Amino acid sequence: MEKGDRALLSGEIKSILKDVSRTLYLSVTILPEPVKTCMGMGYLLCRAMDTVVDSPQVSAAEKLEILGLMRGIGKPADSSVLIGRLLALSNAVVNRGEKELLLKFGKIISLYEKFPEQDKKLFTQLVGSVADGMTMDIGAFPGGAPRAFKTRLELERYCSLIGGAPGLFWARLYREAIRRSNPSAAGFPSEKDAEMIGSALQMTNILKDMAADIRIGRCYIPQEDLDPKNMRPADLLHSSNMARLREVTVRWISWAVDRLDQSEAFVSAIPKTEIALRAAVIWPVYWAMDTLQEAAHANLLDPKDRPRVKRSRIYATIASTPPLLLSNTAFAHGYRFRRETLLVSIVGDNFEGRAI
Repeated sequence: MEKGDRALLSGEIKSILKDVSRTLYLSVTILPEPVKTCMGMGYLLCRAMDTVVDSPQVSAAEKLEILGLMRGIGKPADSSVLIGRLLALSNAVVNRGEKELLLKFGKIISLYEKFPEQDKKLFTQLVGSVADGMTMDIGAFPGGAPRAFKTRLELERYCSLIGGAPGLFWARLYREAIRRSNPSAAGFPSEKDAEMIGSALQMTNILKDMAADIRIGRCYIPQEDLDPKNMRPADLLHSSNMARLREVTVRWISWAVDRLDQSEAFVSAIPKTEIALRAAVIWPVYWAMDTLQEAAHANLLDPKDRPRVKRSRIYATIASTPPLLLSNTAFAHGYRFRRETLLVSIVGDNFEGRAI
């Protein structure tokens, strides 16, 4: 892809990301080219699939068909059909940013085609794994009365596909960027660490969106966890049941933090000369920890009590970033402070569960 094409793609990404994301936009826009373009394109492809899968007006069969077309996005025939299908579906989408994404998908595809083959392979891997996770969504949650994943392993696999695969994509882009700028650099960011961090970020999203998801029939908390509490997915529709569920949610908060712990090694592997790459890891990790802190005390079954990091906290994190970029120790101190604060608050509220 030529430099001019990258700049054009970045412009398209910026205009859409502002409407369809919150904190991700801040992280992507600071990245250097061509990482910024690739990250933005990867997000747009996944967000388009997510918009379709989350649309109640679209049948399960049609959702699966569109996911299949997304898996073949590099094939001209599939892409042509896909563009037409998404354009038709845009009429049923209420969110302005998501509607714009579907309306402009033909433009996005035309730019996608200009990527080199090595980048397209990364997109194919990303889209394939995320589509597999969304296929799990469609199969497990047909709509209507709430249903749950059956086992913890099923939820972990889902997080690995929906969050872990983007983490792998992230690490591979970083590796190539580091190689270009630092030919002698060693200890590239670990793909395994990135996959674990990505899975933790997905779990954070699941926890904060629990009340909204259960109201559209999706209970990501597995039945294996609900059985000891004598609960069914429909019980999660009642916010008064949060006390019964608290031990379970604390266990999944702990699961997420265990994986976010890999961020120290991941950040340390990024050369200090790569300031933007480091910041784009530090911010989502810190914001995830802040969100988990909110989730630990929120009524996750009440739509009005959705955990949300205040915008002032987001910008305070950005303002305090400079020392973290040049010191692995400073980042670790900030991360461990958040971790310890979360642990103390959970223990202080007499929550049961495995130590974080």
